[in-house]
Amino acid sequence: MKYLLIAIAAALLFIPFTGGIALQDPLSLYYTAAAKATLPGGLQPFPLYGWVQAGSLRLFGNPAFAAYFPNAVIGIITLLTFYGIGKKQADERLGTWWALVYASCWLPFLVFRSALPDPLFNYLFFLSVYFAYRIAYSVKPIIIAALSGLCLGLAMLIKGPLTLPLALLLLLGYWIASKGKTGIKAAQLLILILLACLPVATWLVYNGVVQGWTTVQQYFSYQAALLFNPWPRDNVVYYMVLLPGCFPAVLFLLGYLYAKRRSIYNTGLPLELKEWKVWMWLFFWIVLLLAPATLYIIPLSFLAAWQVYRISAGRQRLRGWHIVLLMLTGILIGLVFLMAVLAGVYKTALAPYVQAPFIHAFLQLPVTWQEWEVLYGVLYIALVNYSGVLLFRRKYQEGLLCLFVGSLLFAAAACLHFAPKVLF
Repeated sequence: MKYLLIAIAAALLFIPFTGGIALQDPLSLYYTAAAKATLPGGLQPFPLYGWVQAGSLRLFGNPAFAAYFPNAVIGIITLLTFYGIGKKQADERLGTWWALVYASCWLPFLVFRSALPDPLFNYLFFLSVYFAYRIAYSVKPIIIAALSGLCLGLAMLIKGPLTLPLALLLLLGYWIASKGKTGIKAAQLLILILLACLPVATWLVYNGVVQGWTTVQQYFSYQAALLFNPWPRDNVVYYMVLLPGCFPAVLFLLGYLYAKRRSIYNTGLPLELKEWKVWMWLFFWIVLLLAPATLYIIPLSFLAAWQVYRISAGRQRLRGWHIVLLMLTGILIGLVFLMAVLAGVYKTALAPYVQAPFIHAFLQLPVTWQEWEVLYGVLYIALVNYSGVLLFRRKYQEGLLCLFVGSLLFAAAACLHFAPKVLF
């Protein structure tokens, strides 16, 4: 029953008004064009997501709706998966908090309502990591290793062969953290790697035979270009988007920094859960530092959900500075909304004095802004501060629900209202 409720709630978040936003984002346009090119056949840099969108185009016909619909479905499946894994690791409360914490972040919500390949790639890569973790605890480790490899191979069909080194680096990090006791045997690791390489190898060989090996050479040239010219090029700017885009979840990670310093293995938690937290920490840091992308939000959301889970159960306290920081960040985000609306309302008067290219481009958008839209920023400030008051009074359950459910609903409303104007 809980799975059904989560599926319905996720569907209401991600599916309504899908396709009502014009495809103006350059990456969304690229992937949609690639999907159309796939219909009669052809090589493209990101084939799997193109195939998914091509199937959606055949099914629905409407280019905008068909382009966005796959990510809406992936969003539903992702939240159901997080609930199921959280329930398996602890109980239903952890699963529910994980799904809620992830869905309430700004950036995942926007990505699920886009036409980008990130949701599918993130989900497949995460499944690969999860199955790799389960190898040591499964009665059929060969099958689990094969599933891990296949998920990784499908992820490689989206972002290319550079995905494999990232996964192997994560395995190496876990090998170091566990002092060589990974529970993964050499044969299982070999099966994982071989099956990970199989989809890309099969696809490249097929295209080499059918279209000529020049296409394969072009594919590797494209991958090399991605390696040396990632999107976006300035990772500092990427961090400026990623970290605020994970509010409010990102602030709950700060609790770990001031927690009692002790080994993760010296707690009363079950061994499987301890190991899973190690995997999630490694997952978080490796992706954040070496390949900044929306993928890092998955481990961040689990670690934040674990903190929220403990706080809501009364097993951990929120410090005063933590709540104040939460409130100040909420105020800052609300002010950004408020100032953006005011800048849009008075763009004619402000445009001559603006030098920053990004702000100048924002003021040149051919859209109409109205004064009442500042209420979005005002209401968000009120929401976060009311949640902070409840948390100060140690009404943790009520305060956390107000914060995350309110952020989720606000993100949905703001996305539907502002996205047609500024993003897509």
